[in-house]
Amino acid sequence: MLSLYGWIWLIPIIERIMPLKGQQLIRPGIINDLIHTYHRVHLWSMLNAALVSWLVAYSLNHGEQGPYLRGALINAHWSVNVIAVLVFGHVTFYAAHLACHKVPLLWQFHRVHHSSVKLDSFSTSRFHIIDKTLFATPYLMLVTYFQPDPGIVFLFVSFNDFWGRYGHGNIRDPHWLGYVMSNPKFHRWHHSNHPDAIDKNFSAEFNFLDWIFGTAYYPKEEIPENFGSEEYSNNIIVQHYQPFLDCYRIVKNDGWMALLRKPKTSPVKQQPVTGN
Repeated sequence: MLSLYGWIWLIPIIERIMPLKGQQLIRPGIINDLIHTYHRVHLWSMLNAALVSWLVAYSLNHGEQGPYLRGALINAHWSVNVIAVLVFGHVTFYAAHLACHKVPLLWQFHRVHHSSVKLDSFSTSRFHIIDKTLFATPYLMLVTYFQPDPGIVFLFVSFNDFWGRYGHGNIRDPHWLGYVMSNPKFHRWHHSNHPDAIDKNFSAEFNFLDWIFGTAYYPKEEIPENFGSEEYSNNIIVQHYQPFLDCYRIVKNDGWMALLRKPKTSPVKQQPVTGN
């Protein structure tokens, strides 16, 4: 409710007040992205509800029983719960996100999210339902296994949703923030077609994993301009069946193993950037 009827409409106001780059609110694909936002209330929520229901039932029947450290956070101090929930969220997101860019099978579904040629807070929702579920499942499994305080989990998920929209927003904020968090400028480079930014900046909120593993790209005096693909459809129906067709074509042309290893790519043409 906070997302769908709260900050999803607050952040576009912030985008108008302090934009990172001048661009129109009504742009190609905006209707598609709004449909992406609200159709997930039904489809993705039902998938998550089914998974969570099973995980909750399992945890209730196996609390503090079984393999090593199961239920270890049930009676832990709130500060330990906070740290654990943050680490769970960031490690699972970073790993899943990296895999989506490195494994061709996963990339065909994640490519939907990267198809936007104009980046703003509404383009946050442009996800294939399988891709979105892939990001959520590892986190939900860790939470179910270690069983941290549900209230802290709720606060983290709420913060994660808010920052996801803020991070995709066309918003100017202090440059130094990008050294700590995946702010709009930092995440814009992740979506950029600029060759130096390909497969960079995988973090969700705090970006320490990008700095640790050398996947951070954050030049001070530049702002990326070129995103996505003009050829990719802005139709949500096409976006949900296109990845299956692309996977079929890959298998037909190069065999099944081509879905598991990233093909060699030709050099990407230098894309324009502008100064602050």
